[in-house]
Amino acid sequence: MECVFGLVGNGFAIVAADTSAVHSILVHKSNEDKIMILDSHKLIAASGEPGDRVQFTEYIQKNVALYQFRNGIPLTAVAAANFTRGELATALRKNPYFVNILLAGYDKETGPSLYYIDYIATLHKVEKGAFGYGSYFSLSMMDRHFHSGMSVEEAIDLVDKCILEIRSRLVVAPPNFVIKIVDKDGAREYAWRESVKEAVAV
Repeated sequence: MECVFGLVGNGFAIVAADTSAVHSILVHKSNEDKIMILDSHKLIAASGEPGDRVQFTEYIQKNVALYQFRNGIPLTAVAAANFTRGELATALRKNPYFVNILLAGYDKETGPSLYYIDYIATLHKVEKGAFGYGSYFSLSMMDRHFHSGMSVEEAIDLVDKCILEIRSRLVVAPPNFVIKIVDKDGAREYAWRESVKEAVAV
């Protein structure tokens, strides 16, 4: 029951994801970070089959780093989104990845951006987006409360409303979420919202 969602505010983009690693009726862990820092000013949040999600996001991360290493300049957010879409489209005709992606980035020239890329290689630039069962609730909350030019405080409040709605309405809701932000100061972890702590083996 994965939940990944994000939005663009005034000078920043925020993405949030559940942190549950689940197979069938088993929860393997509750602190799986599904939001990868692609480079200094990009985040990639992914949902889908665990193996595909990890392998594909690492593949994109390494290729983005390779481009910067070879050319001396980083990819822009739109270039990274189009590269990601291209790789998904190529794989779709060979060995498809079942992975849905929200790619958030910040460029000096164009500011913050959020890209919606699904497993059949559809690419859209959006102001808000979501994947997974949690999207039924987070999208409706964002439709109601989102507006352009939100401050960080307003955006975090909206993210918390989405998390609360998912926890209270989804029958097998994930307990923990991680929130990350990207702005002119870079991509970084913002906060965790935890209702279950990972047990420590003694």
